Amino acid sequence: MYNKDLHLKNFNLMIINSGLSRFGFSSFDLIIIWVILYLTKMPILSGLGDGILSMPLFFSFVVGAYIDYSNKKKIIAIISGIIRSISITSIFIGLFLNNILIILISIYVSAFLIGFTSDILNSIRSYWMKEFLEESEYKKGVSISNSIYSLAEGIGYITSGIFIDFGSYIAFLSIFIVFTISIIPVIFIKDHVEKKKNSEIRNSILEGIRFIFDNKIIVQIMILAFFINFIFGTAGIIFVALVQLFYKLSAIYVSIIFSALVFGIVFGSSIGSKVKGKIGVIFIISFVMISISMISIYLIKNIFIAMAPSAIIGIIIGILNVALGTATIKIIPQNLMARVQGAFSTFSVAIISFSGLVGGLLIQELGIMNSFILLSLLLILIVPMIILFKDFYEIKI
Repeated sequence: MYNKDLHLKNFNLMIINSGLSRFGFSSFDLIIIWVILYLTKMPILSGLGDGILSMPLFFSFVVGAYIDYSNKKKIIAIISGIIRSISITSIFIGLFLNNILIILISIYVSAFLIGFTSDILNSIRSYWMKEFLEESEYKKGVSISNSIYSLAEGIGYITSGIFIDFGSYIAFLSIFIVFTISIIPVIFIKDHVEKKKNSEIRNSILEGIRFIFDNKIIVQIMILAFFINFIFGTAGIIFVALVQLFYKLSAIYVSIIFSALVFGIVFGSSIGSKVKGKIGVIFIISFVMISISMISIYLIKNIFIAMAPSAIIGIIIGILNVALGTATIKIIPQNLMARVQGAFSTFSVAIISFSGLVGGLLIQELGIMNSFILLSLLLILIVPMIILFKDFYEIKI
């Protein structure tokens, strides 16, 4: 039986946890990219640190299968939060010993654990999202969650630059505190506990695979996500290198340009629920505009003016997130949400773990500005793919 007040409370607690988690995750991501690049002056090693955060996503499908049929989702979420906080402490060992190799190893280990536990939490939240919302609330719920999620990410990017300017100890201590606080809202969530049979757990993975490959739209979305995430994952390290190596500015300027991007995503997410029409048309127009904005960053060559196209890119991404999130939540049954989320992460989002390395390699071989041009051209090449995927193209939101 649907209890609106209880589910609203649970949804709000989940959003608070999600916001705090994203704040900590985005801050940690930017901090480790900056610290590694500062210590080594090697973009490829910095890209590796960023990539290791996404590497656990290769196991997401298995994680999602377990989460879907686990009756201890809340306990798993709490334990994951604790592990994530504890993992930060390994970095302090490297900082205390003041050894670059140990610092790098401790950052990479911590990044892997934070990526893995964050993936678990994302799978649980995807299940809870469907549980806590009625169908008529999907679009509004996705819009709200994406807005808060992106706002927290933006604040994380802003404060990460400030944290870094205070020193590495303060930076990583702040992340530890944020991750620890994020556990509190989960403790008060009252989720529906449904006992599962062992046979269901054993067949969980196969059931998820059958659903995905029987659903042409899901396959098409996953293929598109694969290429899109690779391109945007590559852009992250290029933006950091733009500030540190090209403009030769402090970390606070990384926060500024990332904030323009992310606050654009917040605004785009907030208006995303008002966008209607065929999702294919929306995506084509959006990618052409993003490509033009990327090229303009190359032409402008001024960090403050470059905030404008960065914000435009963010707005468009925010709108696309709501459109895609609404489409997927409608067509996926609740008992398969975590598995499909896991499949997306494994086959589409995990590519980010390689994109950081590729981004670092592009910078070293082509230069920062030429890398922006290449990414713009790759985005345009996605447009024909959208047209060919007719089932995806025709989805109305």
